[in-house]
This record gives sequence, C-alpha cells and structure tokens, in this order.
Amino acid sequence: MQLACDGSEVVVRFPPYPAQRLRENAEGTFADDIEQNRRPPRYGVSVLATQCREGETIEDAVQRVCMDTGIGKRSKSVAVTTGARLREYGFDVVADPTSHEPRHHLVGEDPFSALPDCDTLESLLKVRMQNPAWNRSAA
Repeated sequence: MQLACDGSEVVVRFPPYPAQRLRENAEGTFADDIEQNRRPPRYGVSVLATQCREGETIEDAVQRVCMDTGIGKRSKSVAVTTGARLREYGFDVVADPTSHEPRHHLVGEDPFSALPDCDTLESLLKVRMQNPAWNRSAA
C-alpha cells in the first residue's frame, strides 16, 4: 500500500507492532493514567503524529518525526499510517503531548474507556518505512 499526505495526521508507531503488544501498551496507558490521577483513565496506543508541511511527502514527515524523537534511534523501521485511514476503521487519534514527546498521540476508540480493537489496529500498521534516525549502536 502506498501512503501519501492526505491532510490528516501522519501516524508513526515504533515497534512492537503485534496486536498483543498494542493491547499491552493500551493497558499501560490506562495504568499510567490511574497512577497520575487522570480521570477518566484512557485505553490508548501510543504513537507519534504530525501534519505534512507544505510540499512535504509522507516520507519527509516520517523523517522529521523520527529525527526529533528520543526513541527514534532504536528501531530500524517504523510502521506508518494516516489519521484518515485510522478513522475510516473507527479509531480516533488524539494529541497527548508530554514534556519529552510533544508529538505523542493516542490511538483508540473515543471515549477511550475500553480497549481498542488491536487486531484491526495491527492490520492498519502493516506499512513499514526505514527509520532515517536508526543508529546501529543504539539498537
């Protein structure tokens, strides 16, 4: 599948990608929210997302995300999709910036009160791109 900037978010997920690991990530978000007294706690899968800038390709946006994140150097490839594609399958993409990751977003099903369909989410994360920030020594 060929992806292109479509006016929605370019969504980047670093490994792991299997449904069970996505589920564990969503459960971890819920546990973190409880620990941080966030009400209501959310079941969301962590991703990084950005908009394409004028004249950028989706590859350019992925490069920008990978180069700007602290976790970007650890994996040789990343899974990429778009917010429009996720929404087409019933997912929501919401900004959840942190001090370390201003592009952090959560993928789930609004109001994020139940685990998302991680099997479907895994199938939407099949497009892989080489991670331009990958550093063999950090792997």
